[in-house]
Amino acid sequence: MEKMLKDSHYLFQQLLFKYKDQVEWEKGRALFLALEYRCQATAEHSVVVAFIAYHLAIQINCDTHTGERMFLAGLLHDIGKLKLPDDILKSQRLITSEEHQTIVSHVQGGYDALKVLGFGSDILQFCLTHHERLDGSGYPQGISERSMIGKIAPISDVYSALKLPRLYRPSSLNDEHILKYFIENNHQFEEDYIQELLKFLTTWRSHHNVTEKLSV
Repeated sequence: MEKMLKDSHYLFQQLLFKYKDQVEWEKGRALFLALEYRCQATAEHSVVVAFIAYHLAIQINCDTHTGERMFLAGLLHDIGKLKLPDDILKSQRLITSEEHQTIVSHVQGGYDALKVLGFGSDILQFCLTHHERLDGSGYPQGISERSMIGKIAPISDVYSALKLPRLYRPSSLNDEHILKYFIENNHQFEEDYIQELLKFLTTWRSHHNVTEKLSV
């Protein structure tokens, strides 16, 4: 996981340099630094979401600019968690049903904050849909979101959530088990996009000489 985190942060620095005079990216950088200061685990999750979203978008859309936009979106998708109290955000225990409702609110809260700050509609859509599912079982709206962004956001978010250890779950899944999870739940995630994730991970692992065989 350290290699993916390293690559994620390296790409982040490259994009910050490329867009160093772009107001939206500067605002995104400031917000991410605030999130990193508040909760390192959430920041690491977000930068991996950004990395996966970037590569999925390029493979699906064959457009680097779209990939860069998805990186910024992934970086900020959980910014609503800045409003969560520490005993929920940094909890090492299972949360209660009442606390879960507070967590659900981070999606709308993040969307509202990003909208006030003038971020583009693609960034807003990623934030709003990263917990939605194709079968309508997600939140906050419980919709079947079938746009490209609405399919990339949940896959990127879940991949990172399962790949990285969390405060409440010190263990993590390897890529083969994560891909198996997606396939077993393909009523919630776009199967073609899962295949694109497999292609990217296979190429990335080959580049880093990681030998674990991936299949779905």
